[in-house]
Amino acid sequence: MQKTRNPLIFIIEDSIVYKDLIVGYLQSKKYKNIKTFKNGEECFNELQLKPDIIILDYSYEGINGIEFMRKVKEEHPGIDFIFLSAQNKIPVAIKIMKLGAADYIIKNEQAPVRLVRSMDHLLSATKKEKIRKGFNIGIVGFFIMLFIIIMTIILVSIFFDLEL
Repeated sequence: MQKTRNPLIFIIEDSIVYKDLIVGYLQSKKYKNIKTFKNGEECFNELQLKPDIIILDYSYEGINGIEFMRKVKEEHPGIDFIFLSAQNKIPVAIKIMKLGAADYIIKNEQAPVRLVRSMDHLLSATKKEKIRKGFNIGIVGFFIMLFIIIMTIILVSIFFDLEL
C-alpha cells in the first residue's frame, strides 16, 4: 500500500445496491477516495491511477476475482486485495488468502464493519512498515557514517605517521 492517509480504493461490484451500501459505509468511516467499477475489465483500465486497495468479489461477470488479482499483482505487487464475496466456502477463502489477498470477507450484515476493520489493519501495518524501514535506513546510515569517520581517522594517522 502506498498511501496511509487517504488511500485510493477501487471497488468492483456488479450489484448497484450493495456497491452503494459499501461506498456509503466506507465514506462514513473516513474513506473518501473511492472509485467503483462493474467488472474487472473496467477496473483494469484504470490501474494507472495506482490504487492502494482493491475490493472485489470472488465471482462476477467476465474474469473471476482470483484471475483478476493474479493479473494485477504481476504488474502492481503493492496493491492490497480484499475479497468481499457471497462464497461461503472455506477452501475458496483459504486459496484466495494463499494467493496473496489481505482478507476474505463473506457478504452479510457484518461485512461493512469487517471491511473497515480489515482496511484499518492494512493501514496500520503499512504505517508500521514505513516506520521500520525508516529506522533501518537510519541504522544503516549511522554505521556508514561511523565507518567513514573511523577510516578518516586511520588515514589521517597513517598520513601523519609517514611525515614524521
